[in-house]
Amino acid sequence: MKLYLPAVGVVLTIFLEFGSSKISEIPIPKPLQDCYNRVQKADIQTFVGSTYSWMCENSLVKARTVDPPQFDAQKTGYYTHLYQKYLEVSPSVGGRARVKRQATVQRCLRKEYRMLTDDERTRFHNAVNTLKQDTTVEPNKYDAIALLHGGMAAFIAHGGAGFLGWHRIYLLIFETALREVDPTVCLPYWDSSIDNQLPNPIDSSVWNSEFFGSLQGTVVEGPFANWTTPEGVQLIRNGGSDGELFRSSAIEEILSRTRHEDIITSVEADPRYDLEFHHAAVHVFVGGAMSQLDTAAFDPIFFMHHAFVDYIWELFRTNLRSLGADPQLYPVIVDPDPRHIGSAPTGFGDLTQADGYLDALTESFQYEPAPICSTRTPDCGSRHLTCQLASGRCIPTRRSDNVPTTPVPVATTTMSPLITPPPRPNASNASGTCKNYQYGLPVQNDYCCDKTCDTNQWAMIPVKIISVRPPKFSKYSSYPVNNGRVNPNEDIYAPNAYTQTKKYITSRQSNPKTYKRCAEDSAIGQVFLTSNGLNYQGYYKESAIVDQRLAVSISMGFIGVKNPAPGGSSHALLRAHDACGRVCHAACKDPVTKEYKDCSGAVSVDTEAPLMYGTNYDDAVMSVFDYEFNSDCPRFKTDNFYITFYCDYHQSFPYAEPTQVPIPTPAPTLPPTVPASPSGCKVTNDCTLSVPCVSQYRQCSMYNEKHLCQDTCRAYGICTYGRYFLRMCPEGQYFDNVSKRCVQGYCQPGPPRVVRPGRTFYGR
Repeated sequence: MKLYLPAVGVVLTIFLEFGSSKISEIPIPKPLQDCYNRVQKADIQTFVGSTYSWMCENSLVKARTVDPPQFDAQKTGYYTHLYQKYLEVSPSVGGRARVKRQATVQRCLRKEYRMLTDDERTRFHNAVNTLKQDTTVEPNKYDAIALLHGGMAAFIAHGGAGFLGWHRIYLLIFETALREVDPTVCLPYWDSSIDNQLPNPIDSSVWNSEFFGSLQGTVVEGPFANWTTPEGVQLIRNGGSDGELFRSSAIEEILSRTRHEDIITSVEADPRYDLEFHHAAVHVFVGGAMSQLDTAAFDPIFFMHHAFVDYIWELFRTNLRSLGADPQLYPVIVDPDPRHIGSAPTGFGDLTQADGYLDALTESFQYEPAPICSTRTPDCGSRHLTCQLASGRCIPTRRSDNVPTTPVPVATTTMSPLITPPPRPNASNASGTCKNYQYGLPVQNDYCCDKTCDTNQWAMIPVKIISVRPPKFSKYSSYPVNNGRVNPNEDIYAPNAYTQTKKYITSRQSNPKTYKRCAEDSAIGQVFLTSNGLNYQGYYKESAIVDQRLAVSISMGFIGVKNPAPGGSSHALLRAHDACGRVCHAACKDPVTKEYKDCSGAVSVDTEAPLMYGTNYDDAVMSVFDYEFNSDCPRFKTDNFYITFYCDYHQSFPYAEPTQVPIPTPAPTLPPTVPASPSGCKVTNDCTLSVPCVSQYRQCSMYNEKHLCQDTCRAYGICTYGRYFLRMCPEGQYFDNVSKRCVQGYCQPGPPRVVRPGRTFYGR
């Protein structure tokens, strides 16, 4: 197996002359800026800004100069063995490779994680742990496979049309390794949209010891407890404080498209339909190892999450096929990244990016439908799921070891304990329970820097955070008094009630798209601070608490970067976004005027005095609080803040800038993709239901809704994610359109008609 590692050009860093500031602004790597610019014309109300920021930064910040990973002969031999077992490539036919599968291989049925039987789940966990413990390939077989997702794979596997096919091949390689341990094991998928039905997804039973285990901090419970990464650091998660699981509405929007060009990352694509974009938010939600592409695969959640992404893609491909389109055709987009053109290598043998779209890759597996239910069939098929009759969805049971929700006082530092705002009256969700979002959850960093993990390697930069009141924070229950009477029309901090705050704050506010669980009606807010190394490999994340009652407020926090070596410098990308997913502007101190001005957030940190950071947290605190001046009332040294983040509600993505070369105008939004039919809702060219589609954009709204195809007895459509998918009753049975199930016997349909169902049926 040949592992192609394309060369990456060196990005020259040009320093600005900032005198003795010791932190200076540097340019953003061009590939990263190009990614930001893709959403210049996108409506900020259609995508969550921090998710887009993460997607760009985690795949393209690697424009730093790094050496490609070198796999030893042992690893390369193992990769080649797995590749050849199921993915051997035959000679090119018509200029394109053909994947051939061994005829003796039994097809895998990939199930939703909770639909596995206890025995199947135990076998899966045992197979994963066996790979982790098998050191015949260094450091072990599991980590050897996980390492394929690091390094230059960030360019090849992300940020373009190759994302879908590359990860499909990668999943097949991992599944092959599992089946070598236990031939009965198939890779399950994790439908995180199920957990997102809960008011707070961290309450899901998927986070108990029977499934994923620990959600926050080091993983000490569950089947993957006490795992370590190749760097020797414990497996870490920071689940639930940031990011978002898949929204059902997002999946429905993706499935509403009829071209691959609309669901991949490109200049033309709208983020709302971009499958890679939506998958990124789940990485952020789990956090820890999953929050970085280089380390994401060290957490087994990665493979189950990507199996669900692959399942969504297969649903999309089924739609294309049902409409007469060939899902094997590789997307043709404007100005593609060279690593994502069809002929570009994947790094897996001789397979190209276009080969990742071949039907032959799916011959070794199929997906069991995501669990759904109805009043007729209220059993979801798992004791870990319950039926939500109103929607036909299965939702998870709740874990018994819930995170404590008792409110505690707000601490005065960014390392505050758990803070849970008290429920507001009538602040209910669709399930009828109050929002329960926790602020101040601790963020556990791995403190890994160039493969060495130690807190002492990190310097701390103090930052100021200026935040404005959220537009949807409508009322704080403290009111002005006029002539002795309390006036409940406007609270005392409402910016709209005053001339200047209305002019400078509310008049400029828009309503960017936010995470589903965004708690804008809380007096307490949170801003996440991150750094991503540009000339070193390392990532840091922390949060700060903000006061959302005030028209505008100031907070502070600290961001970690690599401690620069004497005479050297550390380059990092500093970012901030609020708990709702809105990206904050960066402003850096001008060395001449000492005023703050908009900046890139990319900085160089060196060791020349006077420092504007601390070589550790202790020094960083003392750099902004002068206790020597007055130990009882320390002086606040505002001059020692180099960077300020301004968190407002702007109308565009803050880091998208005009470029010298015009960006191609995105294609107009496609017309509705629900096939029109005067006689009913068209599912495929061979199946039209007798009922109309719900709307021009969605075929159906009730999960598990079933209807018979016209002029046939056995074929019917079943609703999943807003669309009908074709199913067929077994031979000797027909579909009873009254009881909505297959029953024994035969019927006499209307005029003879041949129904040609697809290879795989979806639904339940």
